[in-house]
Amino acid sequence: MTQTLPLARLIGLALPFTAAYLLSELIRNINAVLAPALRADFGLTPSALGLMTAAFLAALAGAQLVVGPALDRFGPRRVLLATLGLAVLGALLFALAQSPAMLVLARFLIGLGLSACWTGAYKANTLWWPRERLPLVNALTIAVAGLGALAATAPAEWLLGLIGWRAMFLALAALAAGVALWIAVAVPATVGTTGPQATTRVFLHPAVRAILPASALCQGAWIAYQGLWAGVWLREALGLPPERAAAILMGLALAVILGQFAFGLLADRLARDDRRLYRLTFVLTAAFIAAQFALALGAAPAQGPLWALYGLFTAGPILSYALLVRLLPPAVSGRAIALLNLGALLSGVLLQGGLGTVIEALQARGWPPAQAQTAPFLAIAVLQAAALLNMGLRRPATL
Repeated sequence: MTQTLPLARLIGLALPFTAAYLLSELIRNINAVLAPALRADFGLTPSALGLMTAAFLAALAGAQLVVGPALDRFGPRRVLLATLGLAVLGALLFALAQSPAMLVLARFLIGLGLSACWTGAYKANTLWWPRERLPLVNALTIAVAGLGALAATAPAEWLLGLIGWRAMFLALAALAAGVALWIAVAVPATVGTTGPQATTRVFLHPAVRAILPASALCQGAWIAYQGLWAGVWLREALGLPPERAAAILMGLALAVILGQFAFGLLADRLARDDRRLYRLTFVLTAAFIAAQFALALGAAPAQGPLWALYGLFTAGPILSYALLVRLLPPAVSGRAIALLNLGALLSGVLLQGGLGTVIEALQARGWPPAQAQTAPFLAIAVLQAAALLNMGLRRPATL
């Protein structure tokens, strides 16, 4: 086995699916920039904005139960070509929307259209790369896709001022169509690898029950905090000025990309057997949880470095994808990946929405803003620690 990744395979097979994943990250995060313009044009209330976000995430989460088996049966090329068509339709509808209801419907369609991007990229990696290289290839995939989240910040703000949000979504529709065309032209057709096991049987597999709770809770916290609550924490709980908070969040996004590259390379060199990969995933996930305890209890001057560590150690929960695929039969890898995605998305939806309710309830009882945000932050970290303990206790006997 060579030590380098074949360039032709990276360009011809990995990049088209990574581009789809990058597009999904861009569209998922772009609402933060568009929110003021949409509120001005449609008079949207905060609850309406929340409904639009929830529609997108609900579509992503619910579709995983269908996407996983479809990937195993039809392969990622056919599934992505079908779903990206819905993303193009949803983006066009969003660009032409004349009411809040049309915005919600459009975001729901976009969510359905992008539902296979993450899962499909990982499934494609399992088909065309040796299993011992999956930690590195998956890490490269998510690191490059992370550029989509970065593009949804300052670059999107600049483009919004230049052409407006409707033209932006027309451009996104064109990008989705272009990615679909790229996949159709560059990616060879694959034969389905579906096996006799149903998704429920995959869920009951000992490796899934060991890995899924910690991975889902950690990824859900990452989705909730990077997407919304980290900024609220920095501005309201710690009283940092918006410019300082924005700089820390940019550092967080960059640290996520760096962490995926660095720890993907580490896993590729030191954890090619399943036992070592299990240990590395456990240790990095423990470090991710420890970073949250440090953030909740740390002073304002330490927040920048601590959020950077938080971003670096997101590699731990992400290594769970490569680990789980290596512990299950190849015929059900799509369903296994989809189950991890489903857990992460449901956890993210519940935490993103539930944190606001908890914080408001605590403040209504007279808690200061800092304490009202610190308590749930610590509670989430405690739940993650319990889930990680479950991962250690349920470690498969073969490891």
